[in-house]
Amino acid sequence: MNQTTRRSIFPLLLLLVSPSVLGQSKPDGTIVDDVACPANTVTSYDQYIQRSRQAYAEEVEAAKREGFTMATPEKLSDWLLDRREWERRRAYAGFECRHIKYVSDGLKVSGYLWKPKDTTGAQRPLIIFNRGGNREFGTLSPWMWSGFFPFLEQGFVVVGSQYRGNDGGEGREEFGGAEIRDVLNLLPLAKALGYVDMNNVFLLGVSRGGMMVYLALKEGMNVNAAAVMSGVSDVPALVKDRPEMREHVLKELIPDFDKRADEAMRERSAIYWADRINVPVLILHGAADWRADAGQALGIAQKLHEKHKTYELIVYAGDNHGLLMHRAESDRRIVDWFKEHLRSDRRVDARNAHPR
Repeated sequence: MNQTTRRSIFPLLLLLVSPSVLGQSKPDGTIVDDVACPANTVTSYDQYIQRSRQAYAEEVEAAKREGFTMATPEKLSDWLLDRREWERRRAYAGFECRHIKYVSDGLKVSGYLWKPKDTTGAQRPLIIFNRGGNREFGTLSPWMWSGFFPFLEQGFVVVGSQYRGNDGGEGREEFGGAEIRDVLNLLPLAKALGYVDMNNVFLLGVSRGGMMVYLALKEGMNVNAAAVMSGVSDVPALVKDRPEMREHVLKELIPDFDKRADEAMRERSAIYWADRINVPVLILHGAADWRADAGQALGIAQKLHEKHKTYELIVYAGDNHGLLMHRAESDRRIVDWFKEHLRSDRRVDARNAHPR
């Protein structure tokens, strides 16, 4: 074989080598970037109270723009953390937050991981958290839910996806379309960590994240139980209550929405396929929720009841989308629900894992 022939064959040999051998692709769930989260910017209790009041005022204005009225509590601070509890959570002793990017369908997707600093010893149960909102509205942030402190201190690890196309991630979300793969691919990610008990995995979702929980269950995601807070289960009803969702979210994100609107909305609505939800679901909702009417919770509960599924429904009178007035109680109920559905060899009081 002469030199000319060798040069012509070499490119062909490269084409025959798989992309994985060349290092051009990695399996779904592979973490490709992992950095410490930035420090909490809320550095004083007074600042926490001020920002909480500001956030509530912004929510009142957002409701007003869509024609809804939210009552402002006389003493908002009564439903917020007291100083001692805020300081305990602010210390975040023994825990850490990591900002990650991982592979999902060949895309680099952004997410967060909240975990103990010391991961030696027994494997820990996992909560896969599903964020609400869409695009850059409602994205995960390092210190949301106090860095998921109420769950970490009870022995859980928490991981969540920003969904493709958000927070610097590749691709484009479809509001309940292809990005469900970004949720499913958190399972191989968690398995590779080594310190997660894959026999004890749970789903938690808020608002649009509740829709993602139902979609993951529809896809057969292997979890013990799920909890949905202020979740969406009926997209047609949602857009009837809030027409701006159709115009500025569904039309902009769902491929070919104008051609198949009814079909696309049903695909994302658990009330139409409740028979495919095969794990116990805790449903929490506020009766005064303007972003997702409490009928979303009542509707899916009725369908689960008709299909003889296991569920628990709690509707808090007068509460809003974030369950602000019942946050401590709803956190406790979620933790208790997940503990109740731990596999038998893990039915222990997880509070002993991280004494105060």
